[in-house]
Amino acid sequence: MSWYQRVIMTPPSMTQRPPPSRKGGFLSKISPLKVMRRFHSGLSTDTKLLGMLLEIDEELGDIAADLVITPVGVGSFAHAVVSHYKSKAVPSAVLAVEPDTAASLWKSLKRGKVQPEETTYTTMAGLNCGTVSSISWPLLQSGVDASLTISDYEAHTASVYLNAQGISSGPCGASTLAALRRLDASAKTKLGLNHNSVIMLLSTEGARDYDIPLDVSPDDPVTLTQILVQINSANPSLGSVPGPGETGIARYIAAWLEHRDIETHWIEPTKGRPSIIGVVRGSGGGKSLMFNGHIDTVTTIGYEGNPLGGEINDGKLYGRGAADMKCGIAAALTALASAKKLGLRGDVVFAGVADEEAESIGTEQILQAGWITDAAIVSEPSNLNIVHAHKGFVWLEVDIHGLAAHGSLPELGVDAISKAGYFLVELDRYAQRLRESTIGSDVGPPSVHASIIKGGEEASSYPALCTIVLERRTVPGETPETVKTEIQALLDKVANDIPNFRSDLRVTFSRSAFSIPRDDPFVSLVSDVVGQALGTPPTFRKDPYWTDCALFADAGISPILWGPHGEGLHAKEEWVDINSIRIVSKALTEVASQFCR
Repeated sequence: MSWYQRVIMTPPSMTQRPPPSRKGGFLSKISPLKVMRRFHSGLSTDTKLLGMLLEIDEELGDIAADLVITPVGVGSFAHAVVSHYKSKAVPSAVLAVEPDTAASLWKSLKRGKVQPEETTYTTMAGLNCGTVSSISWPLLQSGVDASLTISDYEAHTASVYLNAQGISSGPCGASTLAALRRLDASAKTKLGLNHNSVIMLLSTEGARDYDIPLDVSPDDPVTLTQILVQINSANPSLGSVPGPGETGIARYIAAWLEHRDIETHWIEPTKGRPSIIGVVRGSGGGKSLMFNGHIDTVTTIGYEGNPLGGEINDGKLYGRGAADMKCGIAAALTALASAKKLGLRGDVVFAGVADEEAESIGTEQILQAGWITDAAIVSEPSNLNIVHAHKGFVWLEVDIHGLAAHGSLPELGVDAISKAGYFLVELDRYAQRLRESTIGSDVGPPSVHASIIKGGEEASSYPALCTIVLERRTVPGETPETVKTEIQALLDKVANDIPNFRSDLRVTFSRSAFSIPRDDPFVSLVSDVVGQALGTPPTFRKDPYWTDCALFADAGISPILWGPHGEGLHAKEEWVDINSIRIVSKALTEVASQFCR
């Protein structure tokens, strides 16, 4: 088994059984579903389970199972299994299996007590329970010999195998075969198994339709990037056809994290727009670090070729989001998993956030939920350059008021659209002055443009209202208040010059500009690590676009932006250099090693 394997063994006394002295085999064709259907629906669940187990005994005859593998949901089925097989003269060992993402018993055994667990999606829906039954817990705690968890993909492949053998089994039912496949030599020895052992797999579900899950076993960041690209996570707020959003990719990331026993949290204040948190807890006393990246993409519409292909050609991985920014997500996830093995004192946190391509509600919501660290690296594609400053923006709406009247009565009407033209002329002059200014020389000058203009109802009427949407790009030191004051001054000038000019102005949304000094201790550390990874001093940049770095800086966190090399962001073809993904993954791990030690 790989290093993320999760198996808990109960005290040695539970597995000290006489060694098997008979030949046995893989007893997989005794289906509990077949037995359970013979019991009439008026019987109690306990009676049905007991009857099922007794009938299995009858079909086995004098063959005794050395190991019984049972799926676990709330625990009542496993309760019956433990009670039955531990009451025999030669008790069988019992192995409990659960989904990685709904491991209530496994976590309870690890903790030594029962408490409600935060579960996430699993194909094994029948095993997705948030807690173990308080009635079943004492018996399971003392009677289960081992407990492990499996991924949805492992259950799926086991289901495919069983159905190919003529055994009807869905993913819940196939979980026991998947568990058997996960046992390594050490676990088999602890359970007293050898090549002669008789193993009983209990299936609780027949074949059914379900969405085929993706494999969560890859640890290579390039392979992981390919899988993430294959998940459509286009932002539903963008494009002519709304995308599916982040739920699918958040489910995959949660499963990937849980498969490695990494603490996972699902953040979803806005329904259908989840962010996902993974935490490697330190031993205490060290600084905390967050790896941040957005899991949404822009629309797949207009992409040339297969936007969800993830194909690799000439060292480049193609697809929507390949560069922006599923490569950075993959690098951050694999770095987080590597950090788990470092024995750090400080916490390392991964945040895969929603909606950065629109209003960045994801990072805003994880900060509001209390996920605050000492420093953060946003692994947006930066072509391996370090970005330590960028612009912000303010969105505004201007209402220019007219007076509605019939088109044949000009003496009564005031044309709001024509009046808006005077303001647009002043706006154009203002934009030119901004372009010529030097106040934002580090990141380029501030800018403004009219994004949307709407007005009028029909051709035969004077329009009473014309609304203009503005975007004002800001530089460090500017605020929504200072921007609003400047735009209001333009409106006041027009009102002084033009009769019957009336307007209203409002700020609808804003994000701060970002800047962190190059001599900041965290920036210096990142610079040293990146320089070692690249074999040359890194290039520092100040860019005109906006990123979530600004939200971290506003929250008192020291952020920096650094990520893989790619091109075609939001374009008809997008790619990322695969070597740069691996460089970023290794460097992020090294930053965590030094910063959180």
